[in-house]
Amino acid sequence: MDLDNWLATSPRRLNRLAEALDCKTYLEIGVSEGITFNAVNVETKTGVDPDFQFDWQASHDGTHTRLLPLSSDAFFAQEPIGSRFDLIFIDGLHTYDQTYRDLQNALLYSHPGTVVLIDDTIPCDAYSCCRDQNEAIRLRAQSTGIANAIWHGDTYKIMPLIHLFHTAYEYCTIVDQGNPQTLLWRAKEPRKVDALASITALWGMENLAACDYLWMLRNQEIFYPMSEEDGLGLAVAGSLMACR
Repeated sequence: MDLDNWLATSPRRLNRLAEALDCKTYLEIGVSEGITFNAVNVETKTGVDPDFQFDWQASHDGTHTRLLPLSSDAFFAQEPIGSRFDLIFIDGLHTYDQTYRDLQNALLYSHPGTVVLIDDTIPCDAYSCCRDQNEAIRLRAQSTGIANAIWHGDTYKIMPLIHLFHTAYEYCTIVDQGNPQTLLWRAKEPRKVDALASITALWGMENLAACDYLWMLRNQEIFYPMSEEDGLGLAVAGSLMACR
């Protein structure tokens, strides 16, 4: 794995979106070391993390750059309901329940032209699916002899929920050029739900505990996988159309 390319993936995609959509406001859930947050070129940025891994106070000015040492739940509970963000990046705790809660809350602070990018929606192996990062690292090293800290958690389990419950939104999953990520944007008209994909999504929703790595591999159709170029182009065109 080319670590430098991996770390550049999110800023590259977010900046493409920000430029194409002329984004003025940006929200990032899960800032950690600030690598992505600091590289995103948007006028007004808000970053949320309960445990920043850098000197966040040196960057926080409370106006153009807000860095808030809060959990995402606490942030959404105190953020004025009138706030709206043009671009939102969800990269918090890599469990499907927290990620889905972050998505639901983020949509309350969106507008018709908002695009949401969700990180880590396709795990790289069965170990990466563990809900606990330390367990993922330990099991991979124990079983394969490979020692790395790659971890996606079970974030991928939000896909059946998005497919079934968010037909007001279009979505796709970028599967090339770095870390797989899912894009979501407001549909001009309610999304038509494919019958077969809906059966798959409904089974997944009702049996989330059984949705393991192999289930994810077998049911890629509900992720709407595509290239980075196609995915970003689709999100930009769809977002602009939704605003008309």
